[in-house]
Amino acid sequence: MFQFILKRVLMVIPTFIAITLITFALVHFIPGDPIEIRMGERGLSPEVHQQMMEQLGLNRPLFEQYISYIKGVLQGDLGRSFRNNEPVIQEFFTLFPATVELAFFALLWSLILGISLGVIAAVKKESWISHTVTTLSLTGYSMPIFWWGLVLILYISTPLGLPASGRLPSEYWIEAETGFMLIDTWRSDEPGAFLAAIKSLILPAIVLGTIPLAVITRMTRSSMLEVLGEDYIRTAKAKGLNTTRIVIVHALRNALIPVVTVVGLIVGQLLSGAVLTENIFSWPGIGKWIIDAINSRDYPVLQGSVLIIATIIILVNLIVDLIYGIVNPRIRHT
Repeated sequence: MFQFILKRVLMVIPTFIAITLITFALVHFIPGDPIEIRMGERGLSPEVHQQMMEQLGLNRPLFEQYISYIKGVLQGDLGRSFRNNEPVIQEFFTLFPATVELAFFALLWSLILGISLGVIAAVKKESWISHTVTTLSLTGYSMPIFWWGLVLILYISTPLGLPASGRLPSEYWIEAETGFMLIDTWRSDEPGAFLAAIKSLILPAIVLGTIPLAVITRMTRSSMLEVLGEDYIRTAKAKGLNTTRIVIVHALRNALIPVVTVVGLIVGQLLSGAVLTENIFSWPGIGKWIIDAINSRDYPVLQGSVLIIATIIILVNLIVDLIYGIVNPRIRHT
């Protein structure tokens, strides 16, 4: 077991190094001068431009900039934003709770509905229900996030009275003690603020959770069909056990093992999908922050945010991999 854990942990190191290299290279290949974007082309003299390049360290060779960047990362310093001179890591964890809240509820509803639909589609595998679930899951997986978000805003937001932007309507003022709006509104004295926060969360959570829903539904259905064909399930049926007990207690528990692995991959999908979702719904989280950094060529923000998100995804997948190895001992020997 120790060798299995050590092997998985050591595999993280080259992945982490590769991420820093790729992120640094791609960020610096983005066209546009961050100084000109920040100051404006008019009235920016060559002397001032050169002075600011030296001040920000952009006049040095890329190799030296990368080494300096790595030294900072190893010391827990991801640099300061070009726009407001704030520490990148501080800005990230100030905005991160908004993204976590959105991603959590997107994953929650997609898990509950996806597993339920997958089980029903597997049990009723030759019925119209199964074909409908399969068709809808394919449609949901193929649906572009930006298009789906605009459709919900145009046709669902106004009729149902659901907010189309922000985490809370402007008439409420809540002090962000934890950064999680549902917790802060629940603890506040503002009447109706908690319900308003839930309403603001519904549409972006639906948009962000649609693709994970499709993946979980198809994976659950496929895994359930495989398990329902096993000998011990046929034996349980022959003994006259209740169908519900067979499906939930005996089949579903074993069918969820591959689904757990998929959830680890979905975390990365949720964080990447949040970039588009947050911009569509003006959700003040990491995704919107990254888009703003791209528009202003804020290199430290881009490098730091991508690195932290990639690290989170790596750690989540590492944990899922270790859990999978504990649940299924055969994986330890691969």
